Amino acid sequence: MYENFERIPPDEQKKILGACLEEFALHGYEKASTNAMVKKAKIPKGTLFFYFGSKKDLYLYLIDRAVERFVAFIHQADADRPAGLFERLLYRGKIRFQFALQEPVLYQFFYHAFLNTPEAIQADLQSRYSIYASTSRQLLYDGLDRSKFKDDIDIEQAVELVYLVLEGILRRYEGLLKAIQPEVGLELVEKLTGECRGYFEILKRGMYK
Repeated sequence: MYENFERIPPDEQKKILGACLEEFALHGYEKASTNAMVKKAKIPKGTLFFYFGSKKDLYLYLIDRAVERFVAFIHQADADRPAGLFERLLYRGKIRFQFALQEPVLYQFFYHAFLNTPEAIQADLQSRYSIYASTSRQLLYDGLDRSKFKDDIDIEQAVELVYLVLEGILRRYEGLLKAIQPEVGLELVEKLTGECRGYFEILKRGMYK
């Protein structure tokens, strides 16, 4: 589908993708201007659509590339992950925070994509997120220290309960997250992390020996 684009030299690809990514990161999918993209990339507008077909296809291509970079970052850092469930989840939150600081444009891009998802691409993003979530969940179990759990605890159910708590916390702040700028969102992430620690301490008492 993207053969025309992937035939051009890597440096040219990088220049075009950088211009498009920055525009989407600043303005989100609906308000992003393809005119601004081609002006910054210094290519004709027709060339952009020759490469990608449509604004939607361009956006999804960028999502796929961005997720690849994010997953690679997570996997690299995951080598030092703690063995305990709750410590591991907090560590993952810290990694995401580090990614946001190291890759601010990508962070803004994800921020708009997954918190302000346009209806036109919700199904496409959901299918991509489901694949990532499944892989992420499996990585959570790899090397997990199960010895800390009480003997009568179903570990898979325990993990599911923890995720439900995390989802509930996120939903509480979802409206606020959507209404603020990404850089302010980073400060809120720190607050969310502290709140998670408190709930995790309560859950530990019921799940751990």
